[in-house]
Amino acid sequence: MNLSSYFKPKTMVYTGKHVKTPTSIKHYAYDAKTLLVSADFKSNKDLKNYIQIVGLSNVQEIAIIKEHYNIDPLILEDVFNVNQRNKIEVVENSLFGAFHVEYLENNYVKEDYMSILMIENTIITFHETEPVFLKPLDTLFNDHKELREKSIDYLLYQILDIITDNHLDVYDELDLAISLFEEEIIDTKNIEQEDFYLVRKNMLKLKNNVTPIYEQLEKILLKNQDLFNSSNKLYYEDLKDHLQRLDSRINQAREVMRNLLDLHMNNQSNKMNKIMATLTLFSAIFIPLSFLTGFFGMNFVHFGILQYNQAVLIFSILCFTIAIAMVLFFKKKKWF
Repeated sequence: MNLSSYFKPKTMVYTGKHVKTPTSIKHYAYDAKTLLVSADFKSNKDLKNYIQIVGLSNVQEIAIIKEHYNIDPLILEDVFNVNQRNKIEVVENSLFGAFHVEYLENNYVKEDYMSILMIENTIITFHETEPVFLKPLDTLFNDHKELREKSIDYLLYQILDIITDNHLDVYDELDLAISLFEEEIIDTKNIEQEDFYLVRKNMLKLKNNVTPIYEQLEKILLKNQDLFNSSNKLYYEDLKDHLQRLDSRINQAREVMRNLLDLHMNNQSNKMNKIMATLTLFSAIFIPLSFLTGFFGMNFVHFGILQYNQAVLIFSILCFTIAIAMVLFFKKKKWF
């Protein structure tokens, strides 16, 4: 091990690629009647707080958050390590999650990463770049009265629901591509393997982003009832239902893709077999003709038939007759 590259526990080091993205803070402090927006970490104890931090390269600037909130250093270490697996976990009285998010932008599948921390009456999200997929939150804070009235875990539900809706949109786009592949393979017996591979790869990514969240969220809801307000239980049940349905549909789509790939390979194998069968038939037809050509082409001293005036005509008719007879024989045997 290279000791110079080893970081001891609780060391905060940004591991991502977006080192030039400046750090920005957007702080919503709110309740049913109040909505204050600022650009600092300062906590308002009388209000609920949502803090969105964009740009993780300036570790020292973000680490100041520990002065305002009691955050475990191990959690902050995970925040800056953006190569985390998808997870939701409970640490003492706080909830921490890491998500690889996929969303559609101009009909292209985009990828993003975020981590989220729910502690007391506060939710903090950390992003490498501007979270395009969370833009609906601005509208929700201004227009959705229920969001500002309910407890902080309702905001967590809204964020998870937005992520799930984006994953559903990505799934629909991939499912449409699979349907087109299915039509193509039925009509032309062939598919573009590179495009098919990319769709299959994106479906696998989506599976890895959805299944762990569904499984872990279900366990947390069962074991940590005190983190969630009972009035929000129905919302989380609905979220679980969406995740379960999405997970099931992804599994079905992957099975369809596996079957399409098998069908494609069978079609290619059948096509190759037909080509080989055709070449073999042509070879079989010319075997006796080659024998006759070799036989009559031998340099015998006494070969009377070669002296016959119509020898070439008779030889040609014989060869033609043999070829036709073999074709008819192969046809009768249904070899082509």
